[in-house]
Amino acid sequence: MAEVVIIGKPNVGKSTLFNRLIKKRKSIVDDIPGVTRDIVRDTVKTENGSFYLVDTGGIFERPEDHIGAVVKERVLSILEKADLILFVVDGRKEPTSEDFHIAEILRKFKNKVLLVAAKVENDEIYQQVLPDIYALGFGEPLPVSAEGKRNIDILLDVTFEKLAQLGANLETQQEEEGFMKIALVGKPNAGKSSIFNALVGEERAIVTPVPGTTRDSVDELVEIDGKKYLFIDTAGLRRKSKIKEKSIEKIGSYRSVDAIERADVVVIVIDATEGITRQDQRLAGLAERKGKATIVVYNKWDLVESRKERQQEFVNQFYEKLYFIDYSPVLFTSAVKGWGLEELLSAIDEVYKSYTTKVSTSRINRALEKYLLVTPPPSKKGKKLRIYFGMQVDIKPPTFLFFSNRPADIPESYTKSLRRMIREEVYPFVGSPVFIKYKRSRK
Repeated sequence: MAEVVIIGKPNVGKSTLFNRLIKKRKSIVDDIPGVTRDIVRDTVKTENGSFYLVDTGGIFERPEDHIGAVVKERVLSILEKADLILFVVDGRKEPTSEDFHIAEILRKFKNKVLLVAAKVENDEIYQQVLPDIYALGFGEPLPVSAEGKRNIDILLDVTFEKLAQLGANLETQQEEEGFMKIALVGKPNAGKSSIFNALVGEERAIVTPVPGTTRDSVDELVEIDGKKYLFIDTAGLRRKSKIKEKSIEKIGSYRSVDAIERADVVVIVIDATEGITRQDQRLAGLAERKGKATIVVYNKWDLVESRKERQQEFVNQFYEKLYFIDYSPVLFTSAVKGWGLEELLSAIDEVYKSYTTKVSTSRINRALEKYLLVTPPPSKKGKKLRIYFGMQVDIKPPTFLFFSNRPADIPESYTKSLRRMIREEVYPFVGSPVFIKYKRSRK
């Protein structure tokens, strides 16, 4: 499909326009300049066809920090590939030197640039600044208001018309199916983005030594050895007490939770130099409650002294602090050195297979029959509990339904015992939670 890139200086309304065009709130919107750092993509679909829309970080004329410089370099690199560029300026103010700086950058792409004046809620103010906007050299701007939905339909029509003139592909792409979705989650600066970049083979997520660099979730669909993976890089989570309410980081934390909900496999990335923290436990608990397959990765393994002698120490820490997902593979990686990445891909394949496996009813009940002879359900108040038979009723996660005469009286300890029986006697379900439900039967 065609790709349309939104570009402009910080805080001119690019992300608000992006969210309006894709009809959902995906890019983070705030009044602080430079909120959007990552390249965020989504699809715009209308009766006229479809195109990919790309929201970019605002370009500062003279970036004040390393992150700003990386953002600028990344944005410039995607302009070459774009089919159309929406150059967004503030329709309430005269263009600044930064607007003219971007205009100079876009001069060589002039035939595929559409000038858009955003935040035009007041026509009188817009008319006052219009002559100055003309001075950018891209002709008459299209005035829009994403907040007020002004001229959004016209912008879409003009965009499709321009794309058609440029010979871009406007055919609606069929929804991708048959791929697994993997979320990389963890504390800020644990190395999630470095692993993400190493796995997808392209520096989509920005990697710097500054904790909290990634604030949006970034998706990348890649094909490796004939298998498709949708990798989701997320903003790091920190303790709630350290995150200001309504702050950008707070919104980024919500995105991390959303990424877990969207994923099939959650890779919990732990900074090996710090070990497992309460925040890591919280993330693992959330993934388990949401019924997601999990992998635990100790990253930055190259920075650990005496690592060969201490590896079992880290495994023991996993069983002690993340005992509730003790079915998960534990890996040791260094994204910088390239250690453990092949093993990580293999583990993703393995746990996804577990997550989507369905076993036969006969197999379950053969194991159940043997199990009940040795470990029958406990009686309650002198009344016998019976379990008659079971079956697997769902995948993602594997879910089992057992029929009993008194399902409400089955204790949690026996449910855990049944779950262990399934893993040991039916199928191991490596990396995947196993859910158990009960239903009353008068058999």
